[in-house]
Amino acid sequence: MSNLLQTGAEFEKKLKERAESTEKMLNDEFRKLEESVNRELTSNESLIRNAINDHTTALKELLERYQKTTVDTMDAHWKTVLKMSVKRWLWLIIVSVLMFATTGSLLGYQGMKINANMNILREQKESLEKLNAKTWGVRYHEDSNGRFLVLPKGMKAETNWTKDNGKLNAVRLVQE
Repeated sequence: MSNLLQTGAEFEKKLKERAESTEKMLNDEFRKLEESVNRELTSNESLIRNAINDHTTALKELLERYQKTTVDTMDAHWKTVLKMSVKRWLWLIIVSVLMFATTGSLLGYQGMKINANMNILREQKESLEKLNAKTWGVRYHEDSNGRFLVLPKGMKAETNWTKDNGKLNAVRLVQE
């Protein structure tokens, strides 16, 4: 049994040594790879910087040519551009004036209609007041329970009255 323990301890020691040597070897390889990558990046940095500078210079030249061409074209066609601008603004002004005129007309028409409706309502209110005065405020009501005469507040009804020599039943209104 002690042999087995001793063999296990030796095996564990060898595994630790192998792990340490593997770790050291990997660290060395990673360090070499890092140095190699840094050298490549440093060497490519100037190439990339030069390429960016060349591209920037080419773009500046292209933009300057485009600007000069655009300015030359605008100088050559400024009267046409001015006419188009004036036409657009004139069209916009005409449409705006027509829109305001139409809106004003519609508002005026609506105002007249509202005024006429207010006059009709006033006349109907006066007619209703006259009708209420003639009926002493008695109202007619009908629903699923039947037909009713609704008396104004402060009035009560006395029954057993007749009209036209007893031919018609009548209700007498008395102040409460």
